[in-house]
Amino acid sequence: MKLYLFSKTSCGPCILVKKYFNTLGDSRVDSIEEVLLDEGCSEENFQFAKKYKVTATPVLIWVDENGDKLEEYEGGVPITQNILKLFDRIDYGNK
Repeated sequence: MKLYLFSKTSCGPCILVKKYFNTLGDSRVDSIEEVLLDEGCSEENFQFAKKYKVTATPVLIWVDENGDKLEEYEGGVPITQNILKLFDRIDYGNK
């Protein structure tokens, strides 16, 4: 299972989400893979975002081992309100 954070460096809510993650002091945050969608980023990142139908940032997507989307949170508030609950569910599922 994997978590992806689709973001942009110039996106205010994206910056706030990353700051929130840093203040958590939770090592599980390190497992989130950031996918930057700034102009000039790799075509691979844009194609990856297209695969999951990401049209705005920030978006946090939880996928299974096959790459199938399990859950999605769009926007800073939903991401920050749900990340710890999501971590607990992922940890529980791996036991």
